[in-house]
Amino acid sequence: MNTFELEILSPEGSSFKGNVVSATFPTAAGEITVFAGHVNLVTKLVEGEIIIRPEKEDEKKIIVSGGFMEIFAGKVNVIAEFAMQSGANKQKIEQAMQLAKDLKEKRKNTAAVSIDETQLKKSVYELKSGVNLRRKK
Repeated sequence: MNTFELEILSPEGSSFKGNVVSATFPTAAGEITVFAGHVNLVTKLVEGEIIIRPEKEDEKKIIVSGGFMEIFAGKVNVIAEFAMQSGANKQKIEQAMQLAKDLKEKRKNTAAVSIDETQLKKSVYELKSGVNLRRKK
């Protein structure tokens, strides 16, 4: 099977890097599935799951909160606001959410509140990925 290189980056670091057969991305216009040989493209990603299908491994799911995807010269690069593999430890996620809530209550500085809100949003996505919840449409 034909494969292409996929890399998913976020402020937390690299969430995935490797060759895949296909990958499905949540975009503002709907889901898009990319295969080897796809035309060059740049698009905005929205909240959802990136479904990765490696050649010799099981399907992987990565939760993203938004960002951008670029397909260029047979390579796909994703820059996500937040990215985390689905199935994280629920207790760890809940602790991170509680820490973010506590920090938000203590800080009054506008910039600090913005950082805390980002951490809270990240924790919510982590919780969703940990229990595999999906939004009802």
